[in-house]
Amino acid sequence: MAFHDHLPHEMTMQALGADDAATTSDSSASPSGAAAAAAAAAAAAAAAGAEILAHPLYEQLLSAHVACLRIATPVDQLPRIDAQLAQSQGVVAKYSALAAAAAGDDGRELDQFMTHYVLLLCSFKEQLQQHVRVHAMEAVMACWELEQNLQSLTGASPGEGTGATMSDGEDDQADSEANMYDPSLDGADNMGFGLPTESERSLMERVRQELKHELKQGYKEKLIDIREEILRKRRAGKLPGDTTSTLKAWWQSHAKWPYPTEEDKARLVQETGLQLKQINNWFINQRKRNWHSNPSSSTSVKTKRKSNAGDNNS
Repeated sequence: MAFHDHLPHEMTMQALGADDAATTSDSSASPSGAAAAAAAAAAAAAAAGAEILAHPLYEQLLSAHVACLRIATPVDQLPRIDAQLAQSQGVVAKYSALAAAAAGDDGRELDQFMTHYVLLLCSFKEQLQQHVRVHAMEAVMACWELEQNLQSLTGASPGEGTGATMSDGEDDQADSEANMYDPSLDGADNMGFGLPTESERSLMERVRQELKHELKQGYKEKLIDIREEILRKRRAGKLPGDTTSTLKAWWQSHAKWPYPTEEDKARLVQETGLQLKQINNWFINQRKRNWHSNPSSSTSVKTKRKSNAGDNNS
């Protein structure tokens, strides 16, 4: 990945630093001439750095760099990156004067370089993330297979113990064996059966968290739909308190004959803002509740119906 293909030769030499420019000077030059050339190269490099920091894409370039670093950096070392970012304001202030002096230069080549550099880092981040994820998952699966094989050979699951305690004699024997232990015999864990390092554990934990996040994102829309469906059913099944108080007030004032007419229902629709179907369902459920709690009400309803039928026949 050649980042400098989009830069002219002069800018490339400035970005590489003053030391490279100094080494290309004539070997027969005087010490004062070499010092002057080194100072000029350092000034040119500082000016190039100031132009980069003053460019509108500098923040995106910095974010792209940090994103690449965070992928393969263990979790316990991430605060170092945050500490470096906290010091970036000092660097910007250092080059602000140089950037103001170079404001009149043609920045088309720098614009092209910054654009291509940011795009290249974004592509590199995706490749690096895929690489780390695949290999980390392979490591996790390999450790899991080793645990399964060990369980098959021993018949005991990882971390399983007998729960027994050692006697005094066994305790002394264990101490003596510990004193005879020679760390040099282990070497660098060349058999490959050692515990994972802190960095490996951090990387494996990061992969687990990323996979968990991806799973949540994959099912996020479905979970939201289910939640909305549950809330919708709750809202549909339970009426607001102020509306039920209006319906209950009508019920209490018409307790002897709790059957609202079409005019009554239309008035209740206007007063409560409910739909006609909701009001009908509420009165049906309310009558069922009162029939179970007050048997005399059903008797009065039957009497009322019989009297109405007699009036119609006459």
